[in-house]
Order: sequence, then C-alpha cells, then structure tokens
Amino acid sequence: MAKWHKIKKMQQKAGKSSPKDMKRVMKKLSKQGQMDFEELENVEEVVIRQAEKEIIIEKPQVTKLQMPGQGEVFQIIGTGIERSKLAEEVQPEAATSVKEIEISPEDAQLVASQAGVSIEEGIVALKETGGDLAKAILFLKQSKT
Repeated sequence: MAKWHKIKKMQQKAGKSSPKDMKRVMKKLSKQGQMDFEELENVEEVVIRQAEKEIIIEKPQVTKLQMPGQGEVFQIIGTGIERSKLAEEVQPEAATSVKEIEISPEDAQLVASQAGVSIEEGIVALKETGGDLAKAILFLKQSKT
C-alpha cells in the first residue's frame, strides 16, 4: 500500500483532516521510517513564478517532506498575493519612450470597456504596456483580482 494511502486511511479512521492531525500522522510515519519531515524555520517568503504572474506567500509555514525513493515535497501554508508580471516587462529605459506613444481615444475606450475600468486607467495601462491592447487588458484584469 502506498504511503499516502496510509495517511488517507488514518485520516478516515479519525474522521479528521486538520493540519494538526496531519502532523500527528506524519510523525507516526517518520517513526516507522517511511517518511522524514522537517519544519523550516524563519522562512520570510515563498515566490511561485508563472509566465504571466507571481504568487507571493509572506511568512509561510513550510514543511519539507522526504520519502525514501520518491524525492522531496514541500508543503506551504499561508496566504498568497498574486502580482502580474506584465508591468515588470517594461524596462526603465523603455518607460520614458513609452510615454511618448500616442494613445488613440478608440484604443483607450476599448481597453477600458474590456477591463471594466475608467478611460484614464485604460490610457495608463496602454502607456505601461507600450500601446499593446491585449497586454493592457490583461494587466488591468489581473490587477483587479
């Protein structure tokens, strides 16, 4: 029987699945030599980078699980904050030249209506993304969440 099936079976017997119960099960498996785990201390933040956004978890509780023959697993508990990477794509040198781009009222209206924001916010997003309509809409939609 796989180790994780044992954990699930123990949880079902107890009728609970709280983090405290999970730690108790992990300690039991560790004593049996089936799994080692370690609480990582003083973790300031965990960053998960994706193509278009980052998830930042500040002051997380991190546990490192090591199962013989199966590698390492990191369990992260905390509240994540999503941040768009589109705004970071604009380089400081490019930012000065981006402001020189003329934004047509039609483009600003389109971005604003698609993203559900004001025309002024649409203009700012268009300037930040170099006039790219799709990036501006995505940027505004992600910043609303």
